[in-house]
Amino acid sequence: MTPQPALAILRAQAVHLGFDRPVLGPLSLEVPTGARWALTGPNGIGKSLLLKAITGQARVHAGALELGPAARVSLLAQDHPRRQPWPLCGHDWFRAMGATAPGQPRVQALLNRRLDRLSGGQWQLLRLAAALHSGTHQLPQERLILLDEPANHLDAEVRGDAVELIATLPTGATLVMTSHDDDFLRAVGAENHPLTDYLDAR
Repeated sequence: MTPQPALAILRAQAVHLGFDRPVLGPLSLEVPTGARWALTGPNGIGKSLLLKAITGQARVHAGALELGPAARVSLLAQDHPRRQPWPLCGHDWFRAMGATAPGQPRVQALLNRRLDRLSGGQWQLLRLAAALHSGTHQLPQERLILLDEPANHLDAEVRGDAVELIATLPTGATLVMTSHDDDFLRAVGAENHPLTDYLDAR
């Protein structure tokens, strides 16, 4: 018997995306449940804009952008500036994100540290771990995790830990990420999907 194709957790049909006016589209794609996609392409082509539209931070001007009926979306934005001072610790961040801290030693070591005293790489690792481990009470196939340039700010101290966190996502969870770092994408096992391949699709 021929196996049934995976249902799409995300579907875009001739969408035009932007803020006050459309700047991207028409774009059509389907992301199968359980996929590990890397959206690639030059700066300004619209990769981050697509992720923002999925989370409601950008506007769909035309077409249809649809999530699976049970999908729960987690987003790692490109940047999250820290207040100075900001007397919150890693445990506070995970609670605020509705996430459960993973047992990975490097992340565990940051949970009692003040957020405003972490290095840029440590802060990015903590944010990444929270995005990957929110919604863990749901079935893996209901989870859509969006990572916008997760390799940004990662230094040599934490890069391997970040790769491990992404590469060990449970089977069935769906990952869509953007990155210009080809070595990082290969290390996490993401499939390369140039965004231009989905523009003007019919």
